[in-house]
Amino acid sequence: MADESAAPVVEIPTGLAAQAKQAGWPEDLVRELLQRGAQPADLVRYMRMGVTADQVRQFIAGQAGGEAVGPPAPQLDLSWMKVPTEWGTRARPTKKGLTMDAINIGKYGEVPDTWEYQTEMPRGAVPTLDVEGMSYSVYEKQELWSDNAAALYEEAIQRRWRPATDIPWQAIRPLPDDLERAICQVCTHLSEKAQVEADVLSGWEPELSYGYHEVKLCLASVIFEGARHTEVFRKRALCNGGGLGLQSTGWGFRSVTDARNFTEMVAIQMVLQDSFTLVQHQYGEAFAPSAAEQLIFRLAMQDKARHVAYGIAHLKYVLLHRAERRQEIERYLEKGEALLVADDRDTATREAFAILLGGGKDRIQEGLTKYEEMRRRQVQQYLERLSWATIDRRERLHPALRAYTQAPE
Repeated sequence: MADESAAPVVEIPTGLAAQAKQAGWPEDLVRELLQRGAQPADLVRYMRMGVTADQVRQFIAGQAGGEAVGPPAPQLDLSWMKVPTEWGTRARPTKKGLTMDAINIGKYGEVPDTWEYQTEMPRGAVPTLDVEGMSYSVYEKQELWSDNAAALYEEAIQRRWRPATDIPWQAIRPLPDDLERAICQVCTHLSEKAQVEADVLSGWEPELSYGYHEVKLCLASVIFEGARHTEVFRKRALCNGGGLGLQSTGWGFRSVTDARNFTEMVAIQMVLQDSFTLVQHQYGEAFAPSAAEQLIFRLAMQDKARHVAYGIAHLKYVLLHRAERRQEIERYLEKGEALLVADDRDTATREAFAILLGGGKDRIQEGLTKYEEMRRRQVQQYLERLSWATIDRRERLHPALRAYTQAPE
């Protein structure tokens, strides 16, 4: 008569059996562990750690003898200490400290034209086999590189500021309703633009491979600064009895969010859009009603100048190394300019700037003249920056913008 109290035979999952065979664990040992309640996933983890069958049996024997033992320890071979490094090569601090450029020595400073690894492996490390990939979409140097990325990151870290405590909010005094509404509308517009830029760059950051960490760090600082600008302009709109104004029309945003590759996004956002925003900050500082607003625009201007500096340097790098992409980049700029011009339908922002620049609603015509001056400077600086990147757009510039290149009547 069969012994009904005997434990049923446990079936070993196919995947576990294959892993056990590779690790040298006999099937009877695996079956015994399963009968004791061990989970297959835990057993696979121990196998991958290098735990041997003998160590498992010693663990089982220890439990049977009533000893308080923990999980079996993996074998230690210190093989990780034998990987090739440039041992003895020492990075030296410069006058500016131990910067990113200062540690780019030996093989660690060799930036390949194509990054072949799809993992999080840092440049210069030794790859580990069987690490899952991250599915990066940007792995060519010409698609994202700029020679100033590391320096811009260092500057961003050194010149960081805090809206909550670095702005003298107590210096803001009550303003006439028309001026308060104007500056609140301008701040609404700038806060929205900053949030969109941070969102767009946050979406691209995971697409950039780790072989170009200088660019990833630089863009991480731009994302943070976008959040900071969103914060500081929102706070200004809410701190003096005004409030947020009317949402932007958003035409210019579409040209950024619809970008199909990284260079297209950079050309439209960090060259075209940011170049125009930088001039808005310049005029905001010049016509700010108090020292607090002046400081807000000045600090935002410093941040925005770095964003433009990365964008222009990247376009120049692309064109110096892939001259055949010139027409492609010209098309990106054409699309961006067309949608930027469409944003002129945003009469709220234009009229708010005019009231701010003119000093009141009763001087709005004078303010509109200054707004046109601001527009002229935006176009001029945009063209000058493109010229530095070896792009001449004076003849191909959108007609509505080209008008600002002519002498005013």
